[in-house]
Amino acid sequence: MGHKGHAPLAAYIAFQLTALEGQLPLVAAADPEAVHNARLALRRLRSVLSCYRGMIPKLPRTAREEVSWLATSLGESRDAYVLAQRIRLSLDTKDSWKNPGTVRQAVEELEASSARLAAALGGHKRSKRTVRAARAALLEVPTARDYKHPTADLAERLQGRWERLQHSLAEQAGSNDPEVRNAALHQARKDVKCLRYSVEAVADAFSHHASGVIQPAIALQRLLGEQHDAVVAGEWIRELAKNPGVDAEDAQRLESMEVRRRLSAEEEFRMAIAEYPVPAPRRALIF
Repeated sequence: MGHKGHAPLAAYIAFQLTALEGQLPLVAAADPEAVHNARLALRRLRSVLSCYRGMIPKLPRTAREEVSWLATSLGESRDAYVLAQRIRLSLDTKDSWKNPGTVRQAVEELEASSARLAAALGGHKRSKRTVRAARAALLEVPTARDYKHPTADLAERLQGRWERLQHSLAEQAGSNDPEVRNAALHQARKDVKCLRYSVEAVADAFSHHASGVIQPAIALQRLLGEQHDAVVAGEWIRELAKNPGVDAEDAQRLESMEVRRRLSAEEEFRMAIAEYPVPAPRRALIF
């Protein structure tokens, strides 16, 4: 492909920062969807910064720490909300529960904590300063005018991200220890997200070939997300079961639901990586 097309990295970064900034007022209103959108914009931004390090301006350490703080805080709010909705859905099944009131109260507390954190983040001057600092460092510098690189160089960077994903997948496949496997699958989830978003950022440079990497990555991301959510929910339920007022049979039933969901996701995941693996960027994108 040589120099055919230039990666619009500056435009991609600008779009994510604008999207993040635009969501902050809604985050301040504790809108769960806004929290998700803001978190997603940050994930995409950080994926690009990680994958193309050295090819684009570098965030100063202070700005990098602030971006990390905002990403972590948004993640805490979003994770609490997702967990609450997941447990609520289980409680709303037709199964008869012995004492669901205590569990529902815990779910309501999760939702409330998610909303409180979101409201504090969205209205915090620190959040707005973080976006401004990132914009100044990444876009308002002389080198930001270019962000142009040969497609072969971009593909090599993507190849490195793909190889990290393969390492995580191999680690989970080679272990019989559930904790090791869950940790490796969680890392694989992060790796596949980074690869997906990094490819999406430069998709125009590779025309339709980019979809050959993006589509299977999306499928793996969905399955790994379900597996991780089931693991987190199971851990939360086990901790909740220690509290007074929580019926042991109710807790066991909830945990069994999450075990079934986890096993189902893992089985679908094994089928997906066997039938539709994410191809190596060096092979899929360079011709």
